[in-house]
Amino acid sequence: MDRILARWVGMVASWPLSTLLVIAVITTLLGQVSITRFEMNSNLSDLIRQDAPWRDDFDSFRSRFPQLVDTAVVVVSGTSMQGVENTSKAIHRRLMARPDMFSDVYSPMTDPFFRDNAFLMMDFDALESMVDRLAEAQPMLTRVAEDPSLRSVFSLVRDGLENQAETGFDRVLRILADSAESLLAGDNTPVRWADEFFDSGEKRIVGVIILRGKVDYSDALPNAFIMQNLRAEIAASAIPDDIDVAVTGEIALSHEEIKAAQDGVRIAGFISLGVLLLVLGVGIRSVRIIGATFAMIGIGIIWTTGYALLTVGEFNTMSIIFLVMFFGLGVSSAVHFSLRFREAMHREHLAVKPALERAGATVGRAILLCAVTTAIGFMGFAPTDYKGLGDLGIISAGGMIVAFMLTFTLLPAVFVLVGMPGRAPDTQGASGDLVMKWLSERRTPILAGISLMTIAAAGVGTRMYFDYSVLALRDPDSESMRTLALLQEEEIVTDYTLSILTQDEEETRNLNRLVDLPTVGKVTTPFDYVPKEQDDKLFLLDDAQDFLFSALEPGISFAPPTSLELADGFALFKKALRENSFTDGDLEQARARLLGAVARIEPLRLEEWQSMVISGLVQELHWLRRAIRADEIQFDDLPASLRTRLVSTDGDYLSTAIPALDISDVTELSSFIEEVRAEVPFATGRPVLEWGVGNVVVNSFLWALVFAVVGIGTVLTVFLRRALTPVLVLIPLALTALFTVAVAVLINMPLNMANILVIPLIFGLGVDNGIHVVERFRRSGAVTELMHSSTPRAVVLSTLTTIGTFAALTISPHQGTASIGYLLTLAVSLLLLFTLFILPLLLTFQAGAASDETSATP
Repeated sequence: MDRILARWVGMVASWPLSTLLVIAVITTLLGQVSITRFEMNSNLSDLIRQDAPWRDDFDSFRSRFPQLVDTAVVVVSGTSMQGVENTSKAIHRRLMARPDMFSDVYSPMTDPFFRDNAFLMMDFDALESMVDRLAEAQPMLTRVAEDPSLRSVFSLVRDGLENQAETGFDRVLRILADSAESLLAGDNTPVRWADEFFDSGEKRIVGVIILRGKVDYSDALPNAFIMQNLRAEIAASAIPDDIDVAVTGEIALSHEEIKAAQDGVRIAGFISLGVLLLVLGVGIRSVRIIGATFAMIGIGIIWTTGYALLTVGEFNTMSIIFLVMFFGLGVSSAVHFSLRFREAMHREHLAVKPALERAGATVGRAILLCAVTTAIGFMGFAPTDYKGLGDLGIISAGGMIVAFMLTFTLLPAVFVLVGMPGRAPDTQGASGDLVMKWLSERRTPILAGISLMTIAAAGVGTRMYFDYSVLALRDPDSESMRTLALLQEEEIVTDYTLSILTQDEEETRNLNRLVDLPTVGKVTTPFDYVPKEQDDKLFLLDDAQDFLFSALEPGISFAPPTSLELADGFALFKKALRENSFTDGDLEQARARLLGAVARIEPLRLEEWQSMVISGLVQELHWLRRAIRADEIQFDDLPASLRTRLVSTDGDYLSTAIPALDISDVTELSSFIEEVRAEVPFATGRPVLEWGVGNVVVNSFLWALVFAVVGIGTVLTVFLRRALTPVLVLIPLALTALFTVAVAVLINMPLNMANILVIPLIFGLGVDNGIHVVERFRRSGAVTELMHSSTPRAVVLSTLTTIGTFAALTISPHQGTASIGYLLTLAVSLLLLFTLFILPLLLTFQAGAASDETSATP
């Protein structure tokens, strides 16, 4: 192998221009493929092959209720019920006007059925409070019903002032003062009378609008067009300052996740280039080597992209990461070859071509072995059901072969043309000797200490767990995640509830037993939408009709006042406010506040003020006449828009179970799923889907780990031709994996759907440095000679570039990508430590045997 690689490099060195021409042609062709065939599959469901009963349950649910899957949820919230209601209506109208973009738009808050039957939908205690407020408001309601103008309100207030009214009068004074102050401030928003009737206090009112849209998975951001149009319609709606509007649901969640992943890769790519330039500039100090290395990386990315599209056919949100990883991984072989080439020229005083041949002969086998073992590490996921990482493995394995090919074609050709690289300062020898001498003298206690630390790390590592929830990959501070948490807190059905299909009424009603489970917060069956205690509520409403009769059916009706009549009434109203006072402190304060406001209102603005105060109250009176005369509701009386979401066309009933626990905690989510499915095995929904996928991922991980260890061990044994040496190479890898897991446990970073690839990659990536160290040791025959060679510097530089690449991933807004960056940065740092100091220490046990192969060194 050494001779073959040396001859190959010699041939390339003899024909540099021809070699570069061939490379240019291949680059042009693959570049054309990269441009014309580039495709990004952003469908997260395609990342994992799913063929299991839990998937069948979900598919059955989706086929019966397609309008409930892959939805966006517009959440309108605030402490004003009327503000939430009006905003929901405005947004709903705009969405309904866009059937080209949105479908299955459903807004329960804007459905007239629920407003007109609001009294029956209330809890009985809440209805009693509502009736009490209506009783307090009866005088004002009657006056306005008879005379819907400020004239009647002025008269009501005068009567209250003169007769020392108490019950409910402070509310009237406050409403008038608030509206008068708003008028003076230039805000003519009508009084929200619904808030006065329903009186939610400081409790947050939440309204939801559920919708679907057209998804284009061929686009890098398949939901971008939906989200852009949805946000445009929301922005075009009149949204009061005290109302919040946010978007969540699977469409928004997946959109933010994919965008975060792509933004993270883009940012990490630029940072990786900067780190690469810095490390190579400081460590190599050769413009020729750095230029050749950057050329190799650029061409390598083009070749790898073309190869990926010709083999896999597309990128996904996982496999696209390799385009950033190539910065660190591809440069490793270039650094080892280039430094060995420079060493041959300056230390062995060889000419360019012989020096290139010497580099190919001495590090070529190691670089080839590294490419093969790293490819094996990546390929571990290829035969598994985790297609996302499987594609990443296939692309990465090809990328490593591309790096190997360019190292032995592009670099020799470039070096022949540009000439001898500059000499680097020889600093590693002395420091390496001192360190190795110190370590060798304390070999036994050091290895004993590492053994104890390994046992401790193994104990800590047993607490590691796998977080299968896709929520772990998403930014908890993003709008969609914060809004999802709000819905969870309000016990509103989301994608992260469990859906249960039943076929008869008795079986459906029996599901309420699930509420007794400690992990279940609420169970809603279709029949729960039928109000309870209707007889008691209807009896209470009959009483309310009696004392509100004069407001509901006014006996007299006044003509609207003229401007002059309104001004006269206003003058009497102000006079009464000035000349009367209350003994009650709160009432007196409210009177003084109202007087201060109306004193500044010009008579010309009375009609504007009248519109603010009266228009909304007249509307609520019309609503009150309908709502207070409600009839008993049966299930068949529910609106069709709701019933189609509760009963399928085949007659299946849909019930939901909402967790009582924090769904962002995978342990609690698992308990919720397992407890409910123990009672109802066919319960389904996105949590079950992710739970089932999690099991697939764990099995894929175990297979990939075994594949990597066995495959790499086998290759090492074949290439190194000794039984003990492969074991010594694998020891630092095992230590790194163990210590990485232990640290991850200590910093509370569980394995997730993305970073689970780290452990197999430790063996695929980490073996490279060990191979270079062992190969150089076998050729030199002594640890001292090893530390004086170019290998330690190459190991440090290539590792630092890899660390820089992975560290750049840590700033990604995508939590999965960032966790890959954190763990791989930690792992590669540990690999550097163990490879440079622990592996040479272990090799001292073989120092005598290595000399057998020294004579074979060219």
